[in-house]
Amino acid sequence: MLVSKMVDRPILEFTLMNTPLLRSSNEAERLAALRDLNILDTAPETQFDAICRTAQVLFGMPIALVSLLDEDRQWFKARCGLSHDATSRDVAFCNHTIQADEVLIVEDARDDARFKSNPLVTGEPGIRFYAGAPLILRSGIRVGSLCIIDTEPRRFSSEQGRQLRDLAEVVTANLRVYQDRTEHRRVAATLADTDDALRDARSRYASLADALPQMVWTVSPEDRVTAYRNASFRAYYGEADGSRGRAHSRNHPGDVDRMSSAWEAAVSGKQAFELEGRLRRHDGDYRWHRIVMIPLKRSGEVIEWLGTALDIDHIIAAQTALKATGDLLRLAQEAAEAGIWEWDMRDDVVRLSSMSARMHNLPVPVGQDAMEIPLADWKVQVHPDDLPKVWDEVKRAIADRTTYSCEFRIANPAVPAEPRWMQSFGRMLDDAAGEPVRCVGLQIDITDRKVSEARIAHVASHDNLTDLPNRVVFHATLERSLADLGNGQAALLCLDLDRFKTVNDTLGHHAGDRLLRVVADRLRDSVGNEGVIARLGGDEFAIILPGVGLETAQALARTVIDAIGQPIHLGSQVVTIGASIGIALAPEHGLEVDLLHRHADLALYRAKGAGRNSSQVYTKGMDEALEDRNKLEFDMHLAHRKAEFRLYYQPVVALTDGQVRGFEALMRWPHPIRGMVSPTEFIPIAEETGLVVPLGTWALEEACRFAASWPIQARIAVNVSAVQFQQPGLEAAVANALAVSGLAANRLELEITESLMIQDGDAVIACLHRLRSLGVRIALDDFGTGYSSLSYLRRFPFDKIKIDRSFVREIDDPDAQAIVRAVVSIGERLGTAITAEGVETEDQLALVTQTGCTEVQGFLFGKPMTPEQALAFMREQTPRKAA
Repeated sequence: MLVSKMVDRPILEFTLMNTPLLRSSNEAERLAALRDLNILDTAPETQFDAICRTAQVLFGMPIALVSLLDEDRQWFKARCGLSHDATSRDVAFCNHTIQADEVLIVEDARDDARFKSNPLVTGEPGIRFYAGAPLILRSGIRVGSLCIIDTEPRRFSSEQGRQLRDLAEVVTANLRVYQDRTEHRRVAATLADTDDALRDARSRYASLADALPQMVWTVSPEDRVTAYRNASFRAYYGEADGSRGRAHSRNHPGDVDRMSSAWEAAVSGKQAFELEGRLRRHDGDYRWHRIVMIPLKRSGEVIEWLGTALDIDHIIAAQTALKATGDLLRLAQEAAEAGIWEWDMRDDVVRLSSMSARMHNLPVPVGQDAMEIPLADWKVQVHPDDLPKVWDEVKRAIADRTTYSCEFRIANPAVPAEPRWMQSFGRMLDDAAGEPVRCVGLQIDITDRKVSEARIAHVASHDNLTDLPNRVVFHATLERSLADLGNGQAALLCLDLDRFKTVNDTLGHHAGDRLLRVVADRLRDSVGNEGVIARLGGDEFAIILPGVGLETAQALARTVIDAIGQPIHLGSQVVTIGASIGIALAPEHGLEVDLLHRHADLALYRAKGAGRNSSQVYTKGMDEALEDRNKLEFDMHLAHRKAEFRLYYQPVVALTDGQVRGFEALMRWPHPIRGMVSPTEFIPIAEETGLVVPLGTWALEEACRFAASWPIQARIAVNVSAVQFQQPGLEAAVANALAVSGLAANRLELEITESLMIQDGDAVIACLHRLRSLGVRIALDDFGTGYSSLSYLRRFPFDKIKIDRSFVREIDDPDAQAIVRAVVSIGERLGTAITAEGVETEDQLALVTQTGCTEVQGFLFGKPMTPEQALAFMREQTPRKAA
């Protein structure tokens, strides 16, 4: 409730029941020091108000106070953000602050047992955060605090605590100025009438002078030496200092000329003078003093000079600190390009500092540092979309008699499409009747900050490689689309690039990055404004299509697949990749983000398994397919541990004499429940999981061991996966397999695919040469199906090139025959054998013979066989020649 107590101004008073009032142990001394200041219930003063506003702006707080603690009340010498000028002391947070020299910080009053029931917390103004620094007049005497308050909880760092304590020191310095000013007036009044009465009552005044804290002395006009000195004088200069010392010998060298000139002028004019200077103490230290010299006259003649010196070193230090703080604030304002403004609410005129005027693109008249404009002209400067919220905040501040802060845009003539952002702070000021008449504040150009915030927000929500929305935005957008679905539809497309890993691994990550950027651009062109595209990571993308049904989603999927399938130029390389797309629809396939995404992923997995470069729509059976795939992976690891994998062998026959030149080792998996599992099912899983590396090592050892027991000197060919090749240890595995089996190195043939050779790096070629140095043969498998390049045929002399079965299947086509003949011609020139794979008919055999192939492999000569069948084939087969 509001009551009147001790003064005419209102006091906000509450009483905490059964709560004893905290008192300092030296309460009487503290209150005496406070009252000796003669500051209680005085009018507002600029220096205290300025410090209060500085604290409010520096820490961004709605309330800042300079609080003095009287016997039973808290009175505010300065206040910002609070209409009352006092409260009862028993509810004052500051009453706790003055119990110690440290800053008191209450980050959330509702969580603090000392304050959670305080009516200033539970009621108006609703204090949640408080930080207060004690005002320490001298050791142990804390007369009040500088405090900042917020109605919301806050964190407060130790650095901010030091800053608040520094501002409190400035307040204390001003209080000491108040104290010293009062004391000096008292002394001056005591010593002013010192003419004849001084001589008549010298002993009485000497006793009084000895009790004073100032130094007091007299100087004879004839020889200008000290004739009398009080106790403070003797203590300052030391007992050994004689009473007839020269005054100027005690002055700081930097002050001697100034002080001597003032003294000579005073003596000449017989007039008193006052100045500030540094005097040397008995220990050699110099301290600032305010020195007053008064001539004592009789009959118009000076009979003696009376001097007083008040130690103001602490005041000078405080003034220096205050000036430094002021300079710091001014420099901060200049560095921050802060503009000062004032709105006179009586005539609706806005006064702008030069900096503030420049922010509004207004020319300041020459020779002036400020200008005035009507409020209506100021409003025109504000962006029309921002003006309502600015004015609402101003009205709120007027109604609440508090500060306001807002951000708004103003037109930028240089770039009209890019207005500048301002942050403005204001404080309402009342007249004597308590009515708001002015608003003062500052504003800062925060355009760069806004641009940075927008950039940070963009970086946080977009993939830095493709500039597409990232997974976070994808999740939020899909969640919003599903929430707004109503009776409509939406589609989610999950996309995965086919053969991207091969490009990334073989051409390098830089090429992979360029490829992803091209894919992102093609997705933007394909989708346009119909949906939202996101990169989920790696080569995974997603497309959200609000309001779209199945047919539209499938049509867009075909468009995307066609666009991505176009050749991509990566510097000197031209690559072609594909895309597999899984489609899930809402609400049919789910109304939750994770569920719909999972179903789209399942459809994507089915699309990749269906031959890639295609799209699939989710069906319920896909969950079972995924479980089956995961079960197959588990069974593979178990089969590897149980040694259930087998090698089958398919013969390779020479066309010249029909003799078996060798066998290709082919891995098979006789599953105990599923039966024989196709390599097209388990090899991709083995490569994906890395199981292909230990399986490949086993295949090498097993094939070499078996070949060493053959009755003929034929070669054994073993496929080496790109994954296996890229892992360390391949050369050691080959050497170990030869050593353990005893097989001659020239009987082992390692088959690698074209994708491995795309790497334009010396490491690949160097590894092949090291393998060749062991004596093994190197064959190029499936030639013509990948990124065919004749350059690597020149860089490495392969022992054999195997033409893919797709060419043999269409060998009756003239174009296919031409390609085969070209490869054969190259092989003849390089001395490389040419093997045709997949020969299944007599016609195919005749045509590959005509093209010049030297070896054939296929069902026409023998299907993959068990080791026992292969041995029987070697013993029993009749040499077969081409027709």
